[in-house]
Amino acid sequence: MKKALATIYFALFLCILFASSSANAELYNVEGKFATLSDSVKIHYKDVKPTKVVVGKHAPAIVFIHGFGCDMNAWSKQFNYFEGSNRAIYIDLPGYGKSSKLYIDYSLDLFADAVNAVLTEAHISGAILVGHSLGTPVARQVVFRYPKLASKIVDVDGVYCFYPADAEMTEAYRSFAESFNTDNIKQMIEAFVGSLFTEHSPQSVRDYAGKIMPQTPKYVAYSTMKNLIDEKYWTNEIINIPALVYASKNSQIPPNYRDIMGKHYSNMQYFELLNIGHFIMMEQAEEFNSKLKNFIK
Repeated sequence: MKKALATIYFALFLCILFASSSANAELYNVEGKFATLSDSVKIHYKDVKPTKVVVGKHAPAIVFIHGFGCDMNAWSKQFNYFEGSNRAIYIDLPGYGKSSKLYIDYSLDLFADAVNAVLTEAHISGAILVGHSLGTPVARQVVFRYPKLASKIVDVDGVYCFYPADAEMTEAYRSFAESFNTDNIKQMIEAFVGSLFTEHSPQSVRDYAGKIMPQTPKYVAYSTMKNLIDEKYWTNEIINIPALVYASKNSQIPPNYRDIMGKHYSNMQYFELLNIGHFIMMEQAEEFNSKLKNFIK
C-alpha cells in the first residue's frame, strides 16, 4: 500500500513539475528587467540564459528588436525555438511595450542607444542583431554607432529609405511620415496594419498586430516616422559583418531588390518570399528559425 501511494505521489510530482515548466515556456512569463538611458528613459527587456551549455563552446547572444508599433512579444515563436540553446535578449524599444513613453524625440539614435544600454547592462558584445521592420534600421544604427556590439545582423523585411532621392520620392517619404500626425492615429494605424498581410497570413498574427499596433501614442508614432525618413540616417554606408536578409514580395519590393540589398551588405545571404505578409518570423516561424539557426552557426 505504501509503495502504491509513493508511486502515486511521485507521478503527481512529475505532473506538477511538467505543468510548471510548461507554464514558464512562454516569453510573457519571463521576468522583465529595466535598463536606464539618460537617467529617465527606462528600457524594458528580458534576458533568457541558455540551459544547454556545451563545454568549450560559446554561442553568441541573439538580440531581438521589434518593429514599429510592436513589442518584444513579436518574437514569441523565436523564444519557443531558441529557449535553452542560446542566450537571447528581447527588447521593448523606448515608446513601445513596457518601456518609457515620454514626450521625447524617437530617433534611430535613441533606439540604438537603448539597445546599447541594455547590452552594456547585460555585459554582451559580439551579438547577433535581429531586427524586424523598423528594427532593421535600428540594428543598422547599432552597428554604426556601437560596432563592437554586433557580430552579425539579420534583416527581417526591414524598412529602408533610399537617398539621394528625387523630389517625388522625397515628397512620398514626407507624406508618409506626416500621415501619422493625426488625431485619428488609432484608425490610421488600423488601416496601415491591414496592408501588412496577405490572404495566407494566420489569424493569430493578424490579431497580435491588430491589437497592439493601434495602441501606439500619436507623439511616439509621429516622432518615430518623422525621424525614420531623415536623410542623415541613410548614407548608404556598407555593413561588412555577415548579414541575413529576408524580404516579402508583399512589401512592394522592386524586382532587383537582391542587388539593392547587396549594395548595403558586403557579405549577405538573401531570401525573398512569396505569399507571406510582413511578419515573416511569425507567419513562417519554423522555416525562419531554421535558417536563423544555420546563420548563427
